[in-house]
Parts: sequence; C-alpha cells; structure tokens
Amino acid sequence: MNRLFAEPGAATSVVGQGAYGEEGVCASGMNGRLARGLLIALICSATAFLVVLRMSGSRIAWSELREVNGAVIGAALGLVMAGWASDSARISVLARAIGADVGFWSGLRISIAGSFVASLLPFGAGGEPVQVYMLKQEGLGLGEASAAIAMRTVCNAVARVMVALITLAWIAASGARWHVPSQMKAAMMTGLGLYLAIFSFSMILVADPRRIETLVAPVLRSRAVMWLFRRRGARHLLGSISRSVAEFQGALHHYWKRRRPTLLAAVFLSAAGWVAIALVPAIILAGLGVRAPSEQIMGNVILFYMASSYVPTPGASGFAELGFAELFSLIVPPGLLGLAVALWRLLTYYFTLLVGGALVVGQMLYGRVIASVEDERRT
Repeated sequence: MNRLFAEPGAATSVVGQGAYGEEGVCASGMNGRLARGLLIALICSATAFLVVLRMSGSRIAWSELREVNGAVIGAALGLVMAGWASDSARISVLARAIGADVGFWSGLRISIAGSFVASLLPFGAGGEPVQVYMLKQEGLGLGEASAAIAMRTVCNAVARVMVALITLAWIAASGARWHVPSQMKAAMMTGLGLYLAIFSFSMILVADPRRIETLVAPVLRSRAVMWLFRRRGARHLLGSISRSVAEFQGALHHYWKRRRPTLLAAVFLSAAGWVAIALVPAIILAGLGVRAPSEQIMGNVILFYMASSYVPTPGASGFAELGFAELFSLIVPPGLLGLAVALWRLLTYYFTLLVGGALVVGQMLYGRVIASVEDERRT
C-alpha cells in the first residue's frame, strides 16, 4: 500500500472526523494501523458475538446455516453492492462537476478503498484522505479532490438525516408500536441528537469561518484541552479545523453557485445508498421467517448507524454486534438472534473488508509491477 498511503495531503469530514497532516503518513505506519485495526475488530466482534450467544441462549449449528436460503444471501449482498454503486455514482457526479473525467468503475474503486480503510480505523477516520489521494490520481488537484470528497460527506450527512426523519415519520403515521428496548431507544435518540448538533455546528462555522476564532479557538486554548491534547496537538487541531472549514466553504460556493443540480443528485444517490443498507437486515430477518414492519427495521438501522458513528473501535466492532442484538431483541426470537447478528455483520462489515482488502492489495501489486516496468525501461 506504499503508493496509496505515502502521499501527503488532507481531507475533511463535515461531521466530525479528522484529517491527515501535511507531512503525510508513512506507508509502513499505515499498514501497521490497518493490521492492528483488523485484529481489534476481530477480537471485539468475537467477544461480543459470544456474549450475544450466551445471553440469548441461541446457538448456531451447521444445519441452521444450510437452511438459510441462498437467495436471501444474494439479495442482501446485492443491497450492499447497491450501496457501493450509489457512492460510486455520487463520487463520479461530483468529480465530473469540477472537470474531472471519473467514470463509474473508477468511482467504485475509490469508494470501496475508502470504506475499507475507514472500517479499520477508529471513528471511521482515514477513508476520506485515501479517497482524496485516489481522486488526485484521476487528474484532480488537491483542492479539487478535497472539495469533491467534502461535498460527498455533507451530502451523505444530509441524506442520512433525511432518511432517518422520513422513516420516523412513517413509523408514527402507521400507528404501529416501535419495538425497541427503552435503553436502546434512548441511545439511538441521543446519537441522532449528537449527530444533528455536530452537523449544525459545522454548518455554522462554514457560514462564517470567523466564528472559529470566537467559538472554537477559546475552547482549544483552555488549560484542560491543552493538557488533554498537549499544546502542539491543540494548535494542530485548530489548524485542521480552519483548513477543513475553508476547503468546504470553497467547495460549497462552487457547487451551490454553479452546480446546484449536481448537489441534489448527490443527495438523492446518498439517500438511495442508505435505503439499500437499511434494507439488508429486513431481508435477513424475512429470510429467517421473522415478520416485522420494514419501516421499523429501516428506522432502527438508520438511527443505529448514527449512534455507532461515535464508537472508537474499528467499524464500531463490539458495539455493533451487541447493539444490533439489543435493538432487535423484541422482534427476533432468542433462538435466531445469534444467527441474525452473524449474518448481518458478515454480509455488511466483513464482506466490505474482504472486497476492499482484495482491491487494495491488487492495486498495490499492480503499482509494483508498473514501477518495475518503468525501472526496466529507464535502464
């Protein structure tokens, strides 16, 4: 992954994730972080899964796995890939709007590689800088690539909130009881509130970057924050926020003034991707013979993803398995709960890791072959 991660650069996330520094990240260091992330994810997932099996009293036998309809697995994987396709189209649309010829397959490669890296780092950070670098390889400048990824992030955030609110309104209009344990409902609503608060605060800073000095800087210069991050770290964080807001403000001005239909298309594609991801558990539960309203399952999943955005383990591992089990404990029979959790996690998270890992390794090997050919030509 040397070429993929050694390049200096920065990318931003409107909803709270950080950026790589200007010095870049050494390839060996990034490889080590990804390997540690995978190990932590596997340990957390395995531990949480064993807890789910013990608490629910369920067990997974080979005969039960064989009874799962292959069409259900295929449909669930199809929805996961539909999510990738919507993200690919979104990246392509946003990049083309600023003059880059990024096709669907290039967008798909960029999307999956970013998802792979984000899935192995805490809070999902790391995927966006990789996507910025890969867009640079497609011919965009650093500023243009950062702008495209910044707009992709905000469109994704807007779509996630839209889908969540529409689904909640759908549940309320249907008059059906919301089958969620009270503790989990409180956690999800807290996650939604936190997500909305961070997003709204980000938009306030974008509307007037001078507020960084009046609102953010005093907090980061306080003794407690200086002690927590150390003086140099707090200053670096303030600089990263300032650069992030400046980049996003420039991107928003360009797209809003000249490419407003592009933004609407990106939001629509983002919403389609979230609907596809939210339908995966509905397909799995239907395949296991569990009958539950689709709108409730979708609402649960969207809010669950919002709450898990702030879990520090790679891919929210551990929390994801336990949270999903708790979330659907009132819907899924105890004997099927462990199987439902395993299928959902394997088909969403680990399938993405498998495909993304194969893509990144293949790109690394391809880069080495190209480099050796070029060396031979020079000699």
